[in-house]
Amino acid sequence: MAQPAAAAKERIVEFDYLRGLAIAMIVLGHSIFLSQPLFPALLENLLRGGTGLFVFISGFFFHRIFYPRFNYSQFIRKKAQSLLIPFAVISCFALALRALGWWLDGLGWQQNLLNIWYTLRNGYVLYPHWYIPFIFLTFLCSPLHLFYIRLPAWIQLLVLGIFSLIAVFMHRPESNTHFFQSLVYYTPYYLLGILFSLYEKKWQALHWPLMIAGLLVVALTAILQTYVWPHLGNYHKAAFSFAGVDFQFIQVLFGCVAMLAVCRHIHPRLQRHLCWLAELSFPIFFIHPLLTIALENIAALGSINPFFPVSSVAASLWVFVGVFLIQLYGSAAIALTIKQVAGAKSSNLIG
Repeated sequence: MAQPAAAAKERIVEFDYLRGLAIAMIVLGHSIFLSQPLFPALLENLLRGGTGLFVFISGFFFHRIFYPRFNYSQFIRKKAQSLLIPFAVISCFALALRALGWWLDGLGWQQNLLNIWYTLRNGYVLYPHWYIPFIFLTFLCSPLHLFYIRLPAWIQLLVLGIFSLIAVFMHRPESNTHFFQSLVYYTPYYLLGILFSLYEKKWQALHWPLMIAGLLVVALTAILQTYVWPHLGNYHKAAFSFAGVDFQFIQVLFGCVAMLAVCRHIHPRLQRHLCWLAELSFPIFFIHPLLTIALENIAALGSINPFFPVSSVAASLWVFVGVFLIQLYGSAAIALTIKQVAGAKSSNLIG
């Protein structure tokens, strides 16, 4: 039976640490691009799919923070202000940079306008920002999530299982452009987050079994995806075509459980650092794709280009670590600078 709403007001610090880990995982997954083609396949399969963690956390906080006094119009207004405004601002800035690049490459104004249209019709400008229209669509479905919270536990688990089965065979959409497919695919993560808030005492009591089971499933699915039915990274396809089992979905779903359990054993110094990253998670998410573009352009320079593609696994790993540190902490530094300059208005610029 679900816990009373009042209990949902209590804070669980493990989720603060998990937010820090989630943004680090997302940036890790987006730091491999200069390390190909020699980057270890097993490691890449373990690092991809960090978005599921973000969705899991969102589901948890939906019940923990908003459900006890839920007001749909206020909820949507707040989410629009915190997500859509910075999404629009950074997208306009990125689109202007791309248009300038096309113009410098010699494209005429007609082709430039056509490229702008091709970019905008996808629903995002910077690739990782497909997440914003998708998660806002998820928030628009909040009345369905309220209904889910009030269901008996066995029906909640049944619904979670049905959506998980659909996701395993449906996969993520091609180029992440079909937001309704993303909505269906990621719904199990959101529902799982809700359940972890609803049944907090139960999962805490099962902390060790959940951690061990989660880590075993993560290891097994990563091995199957890499060596038995080889597939690199996330699975993308049209919703109603068949392309086998999405092992990445299973890995990340159980990874959410395992990583939350691991967060109970993090060293205090790392706890503080993860809380710092958690506070900057959305600014880092919004900003880091701009650094991706900058690094790609730098790597294409004539003086540097001969070093790419990388010539050894060791070089691949060193480049990966360097790109990750630049993207994560470079984004954090830019975010802190903007916050210092713009003050309270910075949330409209970078989230």
